[in-house]
Amino acid sequence: ALRLAGAVDADVVRAALADVVARHESLRTVFAETGDGEPCQILIDVDTAAPVVPVVPVADMEALYASMAVEAGRGFDLSVEAPLRAVLFDLPGDEFVLLFV
Repeated sequence: ALRLAGAVDADVVRAALADVVARHESLRTVFAETGDGEPCQILIDVDTAAPVVPVVPVADMEALYASMAVEAGRGFDLSVEAPLRAVLFDLPGDEFVLLFV
């Protein structure tokens, strides 16, 4: 997680993360099964691979830690989703935490 102080533009965060995902194929790769059950690697198109990066308001540090634990504990279904998630937690007083999972 990355702690950020001051005004944060969520759209700028999304654009920066989209650039990183576009540069690194492993961050936009899924592993599906073929018709005969064999695994196959599929590269997601750059235009659709960028994470959504929701902004989640949290009231205090206790709520932040609980929300981060829930998000970090969620698994990935690598047959349909890329192995990267990000959430921007919005704390009171122009303080943010950007969590990468």
